[in-house]
Amino acid sequence: MAKTFPYKALSACVFLALGAQAQESEPEKNKTTEQDVEIIEVQGVRLADQKARGMERAADAFSNVVATDDLGNFVDQNIAESLRRLPGVTLERNEGEGTHVAIRGLGPNFVSVSMNGAQMAGAGDERKVGLDGISGDSLGAIEVFKTLTPEMNLNSIGGMVNVKAISAYDKGKDSFKFKLQNSYQDLSQQHSPKFTFDGTSLLFDEMIGIGYSAGFENRMTHVEEFRQHDTSQMSFRKFDAAFVDGDPETLDIVNDDGMILAPVQYEKRLEDAERERKSANINLEIRPSDLHSFYVRANYSSYADNDIALREKFDFADGGLLNRRANYDEITGELLGYSYSSSGEHPYVNAETKEFIVTDIDLQNQYFIQEGDNVTKTFSLGGKHLLGDYTTFDYEVAHSESESEIKDGRRAQFRERDLIVYGQGHKDRIDAMVLTPAQAAEISGMPIDFFDGANNSDTRGDATTYDTFDLDNIFLEDSTRTDTIETVKLNLKQEFDSDWINYVKVGGTSSKRSHVRGKDRWSFIPTDGQCLQDDQVCADVQNSVLSDYANEIPDTGNFSYALPTRDSVEYIIDAIGYTADSATGGTTFESTRDDYEINEDAFAVYAMTELQLMDDMTLITGVRYVETEFASTGFMSINNDKFNFGLEKSLDISIPLPQAKITYSEYYPSAHLRYEPTDEILIRGSIWTSYTRPSFKQARAFAKLDSRIELCDPHNITNCADEPDDLGSPNAIELQGYLLGSDNALDVGNPNLVAMSSTNFDSSIGWYPNKDLFFEVSLFYKDITNFIYDAVGIRDSISNLPLTLPVDHISAFAIPQDLVLNDINITLNGDDAAVMGMELSYNQFFESGFFIQSNTTFLDSEAKVDDKIRVEKVKMPNQADITANLAIGWENDDFSARVIGNYRSKILDAIGACPADADPADPWDCRVWNDRYIDAISTVDFKVKYDLTKNLSMYFDAINLTEEVDLKYYQGNQLSGGNIAYKNEFYGTSYQLGMTYKFY
Repeated sequence: MAKTFPYKALSACVFLALGAQAQESEPEKNKTTEQDVEIIEVQGVRLADQKARGMERAADAFSNVVATDDLGNFVDQNIAESLRRLPGVTLERNEGEGTHVAIRGLGPNFVSVSMNGAQMAGAGDERKVGLDGISGDSLGAIEVFKTLTPEMNLNSIGGMVNVKAISAYDKGKDSFKFKLQNSYQDLSQQHSPKFTFDGTSLLFDEMIGIGYSAGFENRMTHVEEFRQHDTSQMSFRKFDAAFVDGDPETLDIVNDDGMILAPVQYEKRLEDAERERKSANINLEIRPSDLHSFYVRANYSSYADNDIALREKFDFADGGLLNRRANYDEITGELLGYSYSSSGEHPYVNAETKEFIVTDIDLQNQYFIQEGDNVTKTFSLGGKHLLGDYTTFDYEVAHSESESEIKDGRRAQFRERDLIVYGQGHKDRIDAMVLTPAQAAEISGMPIDFFDGANNSDTRGDATTYDTFDLDNIFLEDSTRTDTIETVKLNLKQEFDSDWINYVKVGGTSSKRSHVRGKDRWSFIPTDGQCLQDDQVCADVQNSVLSDYANEIPDTGNFSYALPTRDSVEYIIDAIGYTADSATGGTTFESTRDDYEINEDAFAVYAMTELQLMDDMTLITGVRYVETEFASTGFMSINNDKFNFGLEKSLDISIPLPQAKITYSEYYPSAHLRYEPTDEILIRGSIWTSYTRPSFKQARAFAKLDSRIELCDPHNITNCADEPDDLGSPNAIELQGYLLGSDNALDVGNPNLVAMSSTNFDSSIGWYPNKDLFFEVSLFYKDITNFIYDAVGIRDSISNLPLTLPVDHISAFAIPQDLVLNDINITLNGDDAAVMGMELSYNQFFESGFFIQSNTTFLDSEAKVDDKIRVEKVKMPNQADITANLAIGWENDDFSARVIGNYRSKILDAIGACPADADPADPWDCRVWNDRYIDAISTVDFKVKYDLTKNLSMYFDAINLTEEVDLKYYQGNQLSGGNIAYKNEFYGTSYQLGMTYKFY
């Protein structure tokens, strides 16, 4: 990628400006001001588009806008989905609904979100702010700024989203309307009512303006999903079945012939969710005179979830994994080759079809009940004062708080062990099936005696009766996450009666942020709890099986086995839930390992000026200085339910880590050129700098070993297992000499991360030949240093981690100081990265009523990461090479209809490791196959609207007519047979029918 691109692009922009007509024109003649645009009464698609174009043209920075009626004229369920219609914007989904947005190839963590200019809090582990809780029906507009001037929050390499409340002064009159809607989803076969209203009032001879809105929605959804394990990568498998006295033995294998890569787990999921949304906004503005104005703005949004989640999980990892050991010459140290060992539990592996059979497999059926609340409150108070003819002073005090709470989360799990299971991976699915001994023998060609439970303890399971499915785990959770931001802003602007300087503006911002996660969680085996004396119900439930309760196979979700009913789960929890403390010892590591507290104080000052280079050309230039103090806490945690010797000798370990602190500061200059050679053309060119801080999850200090840790026999270091029986059932004393194995998965935070910085180059030409035609081309380039990316499954020594693990505090077993782990998931700073792209927008409205709204974005990127991850350059994660939107429709004064299409190409989601010292042809060391992608998606929606009267309109929407799915997959290789599914989420088609009534 040519580094000269941004300079050439900007130079071309300036050349066009300076080489245009030399004649002078009146600076403000024929220009449309923002105030003029705002008072347009938007009634249809055509006028809504005009309003958006006017707001974009009037802004100092390059932006895209979704205007008031656009939010209702599209079929979107929230503002995140409205924004995906804009050029360069892509969407993150969850359970079929858009939640977060990425801008110009940079993910949601690199996009700041504000409400009326005040930064919004977000209660998640990451900095990204969910937009799914904000309905677009009652907002004034949504602005997406793609270039940022010095007075803006520059913690936004991707861009900034600003959600604007309704303003009475923008509306220009008294108004009130309400909206009623009912949605229907094919999969859930349930209805979702929605009601919103909004209005404006001008009081006391327009001295006071009030804009307000409120809404309620009860949305019922049904989502079907399957996935592999959340953290562990695919595993190597090879035929390894043998007998020793009737039991499988651990085998030494000569080579890797016939080896395949296959899924480590398969989990079917079904989720029925009831989402209750409430929102309220008020915008009180007071203008006692032309010299002074004040405002109070408040926003409240509540997002309550009542989820039922069903899961059927085949744990292929129970069958043991293939291990490889390097063999070296004892004298020269030369690598002689490799030997392989396995657990003797793979009686069939087909290298051609990638099918496999594995024994000793657990089948787990889980029923989750989870009720949660997500509440976000934003409040701002400010004013603006004209001091004399040329001086303006404005200020704002803002508070934003977001709290996410899980109340009485509960789960009951039933499990059958020692099953024979068939598996096979595909790009869009994973096949898994419990086999009978006869079926297994027929497929594998092995003697049926091998699969006889009387001969083989790993095949004694029986999934044909629910009498064998034991109640083996209870899970309870109460947790909260809170994020609070308090901000003070001051700005002073001095205008000049000069031919060269229009104004100078200075100001500052001080903010304090507190982000806290607290969790109370209990996960325990029912029989570990102590029932009260004479509580026979508790005792009976502790030793119960699935057939003791009402159960059923769900009608949807492709489940093969029954799960308990909700009433059965509630009965179980009521009977033995009180034993959680006695089963876990009270405060457990489950309740501390994910706890943390983060405090972040930021201070910024800026100075900027607007220079009048020509009558129709201005240059805004300035610099912003930002200083950040960051402090965080966290825990190191280790869990394995298999190795449990009672409360005093449990291997559930949680150790607090020292507080991590960092302070950093930087200057961020920028220059923004604006040139309007004619009334029809607007040319912009910008060079600006920005940054993005690491997310809370990335930067906090934590280390978490997978819940099924593997230990190794110190007398035979190749004998490693996650089951005590496979290690000779050592007691607690003996286990102290055992070693943590290299194949354990470790998730680790990185408190040494530094902010990602970017120098950004933007140029654009907009053509406005008339109010019904618009065409725009924009080019951009981002030169990024220290970019942040997620590395999956890397191999490294724990001594090289960015934080020191307190391994000397662990006495239950040994962790060598120089232990090398093969499966580390960590976030790192890359060396450098670049994103280059072009956006094309074309909108046209014809006299016949026909209209086209379209945009396309083309992106290219490259990134250099650490050599211990990848040697060659890779694509930037979270970037779609192509996004496209097309709406084709027709409207007149009473009727409008449109078909809306959206396309997004595939996205690199996470990077697998292929370090500098790895053989590119060796899949054990070079794990490019572990690159994870989000598949391309194409959606088609439809909307029709009819005005029955001047005040009453009806509409109908059809959403996702193409029934697209959200698919994530591993890149795979020849050993896997190509791409292998990681996650597939299906949510079907939805329909909306509604009415709007206006009292004006």
